[in-house]
Amino acid sequence: MTATDVRLQFEQTVQAFESVDVDCKIAVLWQTYDTLGQAFAAIAPVALFSQAVQQLLSQIQQLNRDDQAAILRDILSGADTRFTHAYQALNINMKLAFWHRLFHLMPASRLPLATCQDGSARTQALLTRLNTMGLNERLHFLRQVVD
Repeated sequence: MTATDVRLQFEQTVQAFESVDVDCKIAVLWQTYDTLGQAFAAIAPVALFSQAVQQLLSQIQQLNRDDQAAILRDILSGADTRFTHAYQALNINMKLAFWHRLFHLMPASRLPLATCQDGSARTQALLTRLNTMGLNERLHFLRQVVD
């Protein structure tokens, strides 16, 4: 496989992520972070303790489950809300840390994963593709899709 093939396959993975519905995006992010485990903490340790990330997470945690899910949907779809603006003000490492901390602080039962658990063929193909990627490729993927 040539470097061009690898780059094309990576770009197709990012496009596949962008084409799934927002609840499936949350599910894909959750699963990707879940498979990365503690490896992420070694990548951007300072960002994990960012006050801006913690403030945003604290504000989200104070809301009820439905509002929390709506905020995550708004962030990923770029809706014009105060939470989205706060998220967009974060640098890329802080955005990565936001999702990492969110998925560790918030139980999966509070995330809108169920609406995507039946898994469309596109989502399943995306997850399969992500599972074949190495650690660095997955981190690069996350940098692309959370920014």
